[in-house]
Parts: sequence; structure tokens; C-alpha cells
Amino acid sequence: MTGPDQGRQSFAGKLAYLIETVHPPDRGSYSYREIAAGIAEHPGAMTAAHINQLVSGKQPHPRIHYVEALASFFGVPVTYFFDDDAAALIADQITKVSAWRDTEARHIAERVVELDPRDRNTVTNLIDSLRSYDGQPRTTRRRRKPSAGDDA
Repeated sequence: MTGPDQGRQSFAGKLAYLIETVHPPDRGSYSYREIAAGIAEHPGAMTAAHINQLVSGKQPHPRIHYVEALASFFGVPVTYFFDDDAAALIADQITKVSAWRDTEARHIAERVVELDPRDRNTVTNLIDSLRSYDGQPRTTRRRRKPSAGDDA
């Protein structure tokens, strides 16, 4: 799943997206047990099995106190689950935060900030070129001609 901005998403799809993407930078997704433990003090406390049913779509219409507890756990507004436009905006923000968690990407960004505007523009153009290149099938990619000093 690429996120709830891909058309209308179910509650299950939106919850699965949060589980997949909202977690500390040094680890993977929270388990259902961890989520259940994290919301145990909320009025919407539920078991790991219940969370599994919500994610799988077996319980497509959860009670509002469950929704509130899950929204609080993942740090999103309750509207994320009910408003597709809000969900798309929040998913975009989550994607940006997730990218920033990537240490390598963050180090590159920190180094680029130190460049003068013309050089930052050059880096932006290079990134755009790489994205375009990566989107092409391998058979249509242009290859660099080796220079006289290259060993093939």
C-alpha cells in the first residue's frame, strides 16, 4: 500500500498504513500487542486480536472510542480515519517525516543546505535526472560512453 491518498481507502487500509509507516526511526512497525499495550490506559483499550480484525477489515466500522485511542497512539487527528482529504494530507506529512528519518537522506539534506543557491539548483537537477532515469526500462536507458581513461 502506498498510502491513503490512493483514492478512497477503508478504515482498515488507513490503519494498516499507519502501522506500516508510523514508528520510531530505529525499528520497524509496532506489533499489534505493542499497540494494544500503548492504548491500554485509554477508554478505547482493545486486544491485539481486535486490532488484527480492524486491520484485516473483519471489523470495518469500529466504535468511536477505538478510533480515538488509535488516533492518539499514532499521533494523528481522528479525522484521518473519516475524511479522505485529511487522510491524504496527513499521509503526505507522514511520508516526509519517514524520509527525514532516513539518516543518509538527512545527512545529504544537511550538506546541501550549506551550498550556494546555484549549486543547490544543480543538485536538484541531478536528483530530477536520476528520478527520470530510474523510471525508464533498463533497455531504453542511455549508457555513458567510456572515456579514454576508463577501464572496462
